[in-house]
Amino acid sequence: MKNYFPFLLLIFFTLCAFGKAPKEGLLWKISGNGLTQPSYLFGTWHGDTELRNQSFLDSVPGFHASFRSVKQFMCENRFAVLPKATNSSQDKLRALILLPTDTTYSDLLDKSQINVLDTFLTKKLKVTSDKMNLRPNVLSFMFYQMISEDTVRSRIRQKVMILESSTRLPDSVVIARRKQLYSEQDIMDIALLKKAKAKGLELIGLDELIEYEHNTIFTTDMTLKQQADSLVQFINRSGFDDIVNTKNLMVGGVRDAYREQNIHKVKDEKQKLMDEIVKMDSGLKNQMEETRQSLGPDRNRDWMKHIPTYIKNKSTFIAVGAAHLPGEEGLIQLLRDAGYTVEPM
Repeated sequence: MKNYFPFLLLIFFTLCAFGKAPKEGLLWKISGNGLTQPSYLFGTWHGDTELRNQSFLDSVPGFHASFRSVKQFMCENRFAVLPKATNSSQDKLRALILLPTDTTYSDLLDKSQINVLDTFLTKKLKVTSDKMNLRPNVLSFMFYQMISEDTVRSRIRQKVMILESSTRLPDSVVIARRKQLYSEQDIMDIALLKKAKAKGLELIGLDELIEYEHNTIFTTDMTLKQQADSLVQFINRSGFDDIVNTKNLMVGGVRDAYREQNIHKVKDEKQKLMDEIVKMDSGLKNQMEETRQSLGPDRNRDWMKHIPTYIKNKSTFIAVGAAHLPGEEGLIQLLRDAGYTVEPM
């Protein structure tokens, strides 16, 4: 089961900590408590190719009008557009995800394994192992996500091609639609961050403010050698469709609930998913709960030490994973406890 550890974590971190909300909805208006102009709280979807298309945001009531009205954009972190931004917690994260300076993959793997790894790295990242300094467990995590998304994207393209073959639309329309659907798209959080940067909004990274450490994501008790062997075993699989099918089957209910903008349903589907993951590997139960607490409630409370300061004088669009909105320890309730009026759009 250790070989499936990155796969289970990928599912978990994508969907971690969804909970109950007072009402349905992804976008919320923040007012009252002395605010002269409203701010907005939006729950994003961190992963999944299908929800990256910008047309999904068109279905969120009030999204575009609220985004146009603000002066600041607040997100979990800004590193996608400000890669040079750094602090002590980011330095610690780098130490956690990078190989020791005196260690290379040739120290961890034999020649045949290096050949397997180099072939895969060249295909996926256009780099060889002698130029790679990410730890094996980090690479495994990345590869699980890349393979999953490549497969899903390929399947979507095949469906679109079938539909296109029977359409009577002008060639120019078909080509424009194909480019939109086939293009590589950023996950929702990064796409919004880039949109805010292009709009000239002030950018605030919540995790930078609290110096949050994502230590639990890549922490493992496996040695570097064990991680490297597991990585090569994963690459040597005869196929990946079963992984993609399993992930889609497990994640599908939560994804559909998010697409419906129904956080009540997301909570129920999330619980079903967590139960299934624990069945697959009961050893993950304690680690998942510890990580859920760190990624969710604890982080929300730390963010709230800063959010009131930023929304006091400037209208702000706060975009964080939908996991952070609902529940007794969610941002909606924490903002209400602080005296703000928070209403669904």
